[in-house]
Amino acid sequence: MHTFQKTAKPISILAIILLLLMSTSTRPAAAAMVETEKLLISDRNPETRSYLQQMMSRKDIQEALVARGIDLQEAQIRIDSLTDSEIELIFNKITDLPAGGIDAAFVLILVGVIVILVLIVEYTSAVPMFPWFRPEK
Repeated sequence: MHTFQKTAKPISILAIILLLLMSTSTRPAAAAMVETEKLLISDRNPETRSYLQQMMSRKDIQEALVARGIDLQEAQIRIDSLTDSEIELIFNKITDLPAGGIDAAFVLILVGVIVILVLIVEYTSAVPMFPWFRPEK
């Protein structure tokens, strides 16, 4: 029974860590034929321009631009002077970004900090939480 506990605990901890790593957000790969029309300038250029104009009219975005020292009129002029491909690139970046989400690097750092804190508590406490971590006396 004692040897089972000695081997089961590290395996269970490893399984928990692997499950946490697998639960990070990943996107499945998708493959499809690319049509010629998709490679050409998109038909939705007026829609993307209007979307960027709407975003520029939002109060929170205007405040963020002013806080970074960007003049609103200059930003508007720059948006108006962008080419179609640049508009598409910006639109795709905006739509691909997570909306306040947590990325995998943050989750891994958080898990690492928790593991380090558990180890520190284990070695500094009088009562062992994980007896297999300590050398036998």
